[in-house]
Amino acid sequence: MPALARSWPSNRPDGPAPTIATCVRTITSPEGCFRRFQLAQLSALSTMDHSHRLLDKSNIWNAAMPEDQVPAFWLYGERRNDRFPDALHIETIATRSLMHDWTIRPHRHQEMFQFLLIESGGGHTRIDGQSGSLGSGSVILLPPLAVHEFDFTAGTNGFVASIAITSIRRLLHAEPGAEALLSQPMLLQFQRSDAKLRSIGYLMRSAHDEFSARRIGRDSALSAHAELISLWFARTSQSRASLREDKRHPRIDLVRRFIEMVEVNFRSGMSLSDYAQGLGVSVPHLTRVCRQVVDRPAVGIIQDRLMIEARRDLVYTAMPISQIAFRLGFSDPAYFSRFFAIHAGVSPSAYRGKR
Repeated sequence: MPALARSWPSNRPDGPAPTIATCVRTITSPEGCFRRFQLAQLSALSTMDHSHRLLDKSNIWNAAMPEDQVPAFWLYGERRNDRFPDALHIETIATRSLMHDWTIRPHRHQEMFQFLLIESGGGHTRIDGQSGSLGSGSVILLPPLAVHEFDFTAGTNGFVASIAITSIRRLLHAEPGAEALLSQPMLLQFQRSDAKLRSIGYLMRSAHDEFSARRIGRDSALSAHAELISLWFARTSQSRASLREDKRHPRIDLVRRFIEMVEVNFRSGMSLSDYAQGLGVSVPHLTRVCRQVVDRPAVGIIQDRLMIEARRDLVYTAMPISQIAFRLGFSDPAYFSRFFAIHAGVSPSAYRGKR
């Protein structure tokens, strides 16, 4: 049985963690997807025939920051306006970690799952306040808004798959139990000979190959890979023993309910005051809490959702721009074009022409 992760020296200075000055990246939640999501401290060690939990409450770094002040990003270190419309984003661990000296500072992702596989190398991680060791055969599930950070060993190989909740909407609706199974962070260690490890390795490599290529049916293929990877983690979560605690933070819960409401109503033209009234809070309070939790104003979250849908329609459909505008709740296509240009830096027709 692998030993529990032990404390390691920290190279972080005393005091609060530094602020990462990067724009927030957002994608959106499907209807009801956050209903049962709960930010939970990961449980004590639990065992399975083929894997073991590797998180230990004694291994908490001193450089912690308040949970509701952790920065939120789309992809770590990227600007929001660089967002892409793909159903799945997958890259090697080295792709992003090497640029940051193999250290990923505390952050979270809004309305996006991340799934990691370590094939060689390792390091240490902290997820929602609990720390663990990483090695060859480690797999990690990070649900939306889970606070996480990594200290990878230089040269670590593996994959990071980032999947929007909207990309697996069909799976979550068809398999209601999957939502709860994916709602808790998970860190497991598999033996190299384990068939399940070989299975997720094959899925990750296949998804990476598809993502890197530009072949016919790419969007459909990426959507299928997103569901397959998510389902692998849901099944793995189901097969292990789990003790779960409810650690919901009221501000985080408010943001989740707001995001869920936006997902249902973003095409309706609802005003921010309508959303606030529906949540039973004031507009200033909702805006302040959204800034604290995801570093975005409430109106920005609505705009981000509209831009996601606009990009998808422009890239993956042949609808006229005027039809896209009306579909998204804009009464004036010219106003939609100005709105899109402000947020994307190019006009809708230019954006479509580049894709």
